[in-house]
Amino acid sequence: MPQSFDQCSLYLHPAHHFSLKEITPLITELQKFNFISQAINKQADHGYFAGDKFLDYIAYMGCAPSIQFEASENSSNFCFIKIHHYRPAKLIHSQKQARAPHCPNCKKPVKNWQDARSATSIKCDQCETTSNIESFNWRKMAGYAQLFIEITDIFPKEAIPQQILLDKLADITGVEWTYFYSCR
Repeated sequence: MPQSFDQCSLYLHPAHHFSLKEITPLITELQKFNFISQAINKQADHGYFAGDKFLDYIAYMGCAPSIQFEASENSSNFCFIKIHHYRPAKLIHSQKQARAPHCPNCKKPVKNWQDARSATSIKCDQCETTSNIESFNWRKMAGYAQLFIEITDIFPKEAIPQQILLDKLADITGVEWTYFYSCR
């Protein structure tokens, strides 16, 4: 049975440890290059409508993707952008399609990774090596960071961020960015 798009998102995040004190400058830059538009609701936690150039930065796969950018009479679900800022860093992973990360040392799947969701490191149950949670290969289904840009209503691998967007984020923050998918 196919999963609903409203429960899946594409997440962008810094590829390596990065600390940001204030997200307002990032939001301003995202608005300047028209990736995001105005806030959806002043009381909402950093949710924004897609900007005029959104589709220049996110490539949708398939021959005729249907993208809804605002709520309709039939559905309150639509594609929008949320900015998440956590202190300390947080692991966000796909709950519906969770995959075991691969150990950076032995490259084998780690079965006990969910035991360490609130930790900063994981001990591999295969080779007994303890490594920083960031160094594991999450196979595009999880990320560990303090800062995430979530694009809602995107099923895994339905859309891919273009390199120009990742480069712009790197220019703004001074660190490389990557992405993953998550379904609740």
